[in-house]
Amino acid sequence: MRRLAERGRGNPLTARGQSRAAFDGRSIPPEPGRYAALIVAFRSKYTRYSSLTRLVSRASRPPRRSRHFIHRLLSLALLLALGVLAGCGGDEEPPAPAEEVAPVEEPPPPKEPEPVRSAPPPPPPAPTTGGLQVEGTEGASVMLEDRLLGSVPGSWEDLDAGEYPVRIEKEGFHPLEVTITIRGGRVRSLAATLVEMLGSIVVESDVAGANVFLDRNFKGNTPVTIGDLQPGEYSLTVSAEGHEVVSRRVEVARRPVPVRVDFGDLVASLDARVAVVHKHRFGSCEGVLVATAEGFDYQTDHKDAFQLSFGEAERFEIDYLENNLRLKVRGGRTYNFESPSEDVDSLFVFHRDVRAFRGQD
Repeated sequence: MRRLAERGRGNPLTARGQSRAAFDGRSIPPEPGRYAALIVAFRSKYTRYSSLTRLVSRASRPPRRSRHFIHRLLSLALLLALGVLAGCGGDEEPPAPAEEVAPVEEPPPPKEPEPVRSAPPPPPPAPTTGGLQVEGTEGASVMLEDRLLGSVPGSWEDLDAGEYPVRIEKEGFHPLEVTITIRGGRVRSLAATLVEMLGSIVVESDVAGANVFLDRNFKGNTPVTIGDLQPGEYSLTVSAEGHEVVSRRVEVARRPVPVRVDFGDLVASLDARVAVVHKHRFGSCEGVLVATAEGFDYQTDHKDAFQLSFGEAERFEIDYLENNLRLKVRGGRTYNFESPSEDVDSLFVFHRDVRAFRGQD
């Protein structure tokens, strides 16, 4: 019995479980929680049967064969008792293993219904008017087509969209003409810095190709326009071969100044004189150069005074730009004369009159 009890201790399947398995003919998986309870019950039953066996064996000691038989009988009774004990304590079915319960997914919350959107309002109509803003030369007039808008600087609104010619003008300045496009709902900006207008002289003459000098500077032949002149007074000289030289003082402003030159008849007599400075190799002397029908007469207090007929003069010419009148004696010396006041026009007129006279001779 002790071995049986020890075997029952060491075996994971208790005696009670083994008996039940033997009688039912099916295997029951042992439960670890019930081992200790079956072992305690088995020890209690075994103690009782061991005490009873000792009392019976002491009361009557049968022969050796009877003793073996009794032992077998008691062993059988013990096995039966253990079977009954296992059967009594094993009516309860072992609890079924807990089933794993799959987590229940919560259904998603219901979607809130989208608010009903009303149709967007129609876009407002495109603007049909715009504006114009002009900056630049102060005081200039702004013309839109044939309409005067105002002066610079200025801003104008409620102008119909479209393409327009614009003219911006001011006295003394070159006008500005542009074509702009005005778009609805927008302001067109325009920078109008006018260029200052300089003066000019427009020279014409009845003799085509006359020489034109302005302040002793050759400017061309008639007809000619002398431009880019600052306002002020200028000396204008116009000459033509065989005609009198015309000299005028012209006042130039910020606008074109027309000058018309009509030459007179050819010179019929000669009585010309001009104040001059005779340039020596070393130094100079002042005097008056006179031209008559007989020829030249240089009147001076210096020893260089002379008289010369036109036939004795080999060369008689003027360098207007260099302020020099040159007279060369045929086969002799050369005289260089200048105007003492740098009035080249007086030398020019003298030279012109002499040539005109000699042309008649």
